[in-house]
Amino acid sequence: MRSLLAAMFLLAFSFSLLAARDVEKTGSFGVVYHHNFVKFNYVLSYLGETYKENHWAFRLDFEDNNGFDIPSEIVEEETVLQARRIEPVQGKVDRKDEKSVVLLFPKEDDRLLKGKVNLYTVILGYKLKKDLRI
Repeated sequence: MRSLLAAMFLLAFSFSLLAARDVEKTGSFGVVYHHNFVKFNYVLSYLGETYKENHWAFRLDFEDNNGFDIPSEIVEEETVLQARRIEPVQGKVDRKDEKSVVLLFPKEDDRLLKGKVNLYTVILGYKLKKDLRI
């Protein structure tokens, strides 16, 4: 009976770890560009440390770019990652194509990115802020 309870606990713990690593948020924002309102839908995915060594990575995909090269419009100086146990980290923008970008944040030590995380950036003048639980 004890071993069954231990096995169930380990299984539940393993699933919680897997679920915590699979973080994805969807959203949308709108901007006024040359007197026209343009709406963008996006998906923000946490890639963890698998994309580039010693970096935390987030992929930002836009469902419809409305003819804009959105990754070129992201202000790298305004791309910041904040978490409870780390100092704010300045990010880098790794453009994939006109609809996709990876935001990279360098790690200074071996700390894991856990708990509540805030990601900030500016796209076409819009201040995008996403709160994630990792």
